[in-house]
Amino acid sequence: MGSALGAGFRAVAGESWVAVLGLGVTVVRGALALPAVAFVGAVSSMAAGEALRRGGGPEAALGALLQAWTSPRFLSIAAGLWLAGVLLWGAVRVAWVAGAAPLVAWRLSGTHGEPPGFAQGVAWRFHRVLPVAVIALLLDLAGKAMVLLVLLGVIGVGVRIQGRGAPGAAAFVAALALAGSAFLAASLSTLGDVAVARAALAGEPAGLALRRGALAFLSRPAACVAVVLAVWVAAGLAAGSAQGVLGAFGGMARGGPRMLVVLPDMLLAVLAALVAAGAELWRLSALGVLALSPQSGRETRWMSLRSESLGIRPPSQ
Repeated sequence: MGSALGAGFRAVAGESWVAVLGLGVTVVRGALALPAVAFVGAVSSMAAGEALRRGGGPEAALGALLQAWTSPRFLSIAAGLWLAGVLLWGAVRVAWVAGAAPLVAWRLSGTHGEPPGFAQGVAWRFHRVLPVAVIALLLDLAGKAMVLLVLLGVIGVGVRIQGRGAPGAAAFVAALALAGSAFLAASLSTLGDVAVARAALAGEPAGLALRRGALAFLSRPAACVAVVLAVWVAAGLAAGSAQGVLGAFGGMARGGPRMLVVLPDMLLAVLAALVAAGAELWRLSALGVLALSPQSGRETRWMSLRSESLGIRPPSQ
């Protein structure tokens, strides 16, 4: 696990400029949400303004807003704009992963041969990564839904048995159920990430990446989940440290020009987006090392990162 994390971190650090493109993906996400926000704001402003022009007070304006917001036409248009933005952002994010993964794979394989191009990876691997990413999203949503259902069940059972029986035994069973559901949810999410890593790094077709990804995860479930948790903790610590430093700078800048007060918040947003993009590539590359490296023999002990060991192929394949 440590070798996979180290190899993944070095590969991402060697192609750190790709994380800047991840920052651009975050900006695109905000831009794609603007049409839905603009539509809701425009309709709300027109409805409230019309009610006020007719001589109504705040109550009339609020009623006009509620009537506009509950209109089927308004809801369908707003939902359509929001869904279109989400789908477009998902496609841009998958394109970024498909373009960045061959560069990371080139670093992992020892930088043999000519480095692949970002556009080349997008062109040749987007159609392979996209269906796997959709299935990974569904697995993640299924895991979260399972945790929510277990939580609701624990609350319902707790309300029914309140004041009856042994509270210690009930609390133990509830904690066990919540811990089990959390582990299963994390396993489902990690399983999807392993499949995405195989499709993005090795260029495997969707069906093959899912099948081999499931086998690779089942052979090392604890290591895969531990890698995801380690990356999550490291990213959280990095973002927290940056927030602390910039927060102290913002406290020192109080009383000065307004720009000096706003600047730390802007820098924090940029750093958080960069850390998130780098952490995503780090997670996928580390999982790719675990999923593509041999499972037996001396290679397992030493975590060989040769291209033939990892099964990494050029983007054109």
